[in-house]
Amino acid sequence: MTTSTGLLFKNGRFWLSGPATLLVSLLVMLAMAAWFPPGAGNVNNIVMPLVMFPLIWAALFFYTYLANDMRKAWGLLLALFIVNSVVLAFQFLG
Repeated sequence: MTTSTGLLFKNGRFWLSGPATLLVSLLVMLAMAAWFPPGAGNVNNIVMPLVMFPLIWAALFFYTYLANDMRKAWGLLLALFIVNSVVLAFQFLG
C-alpha cells in the first residue's frame, strides 16, 4: 500500500463521503417507496425513488465532502439513516 493510499483510508472524510453516503442514499431510496405517494398510475412511489437516487446521492456527497464540520455531516447521515430505517421497519413489520 502506497503512502497516498494509506492516507486516503485513514482520512475520515473518505468513509463519510464514500461508503456512508452511498449506504444512506440507498436507504433513503428504499424508504422513499414507502412514504412517497403512488400517484394516479400507482407507479410514482417506485419510479421517483429510482429517478431521484442520483440527486440524493449527489446532494449528500457534496454536502459531506465540502462540510467544514464533519460532526454535523455525520449527524445528518446518522439522522437520515435512523429515520429511514424506522420507516422501513414500520413498512415491513407492520
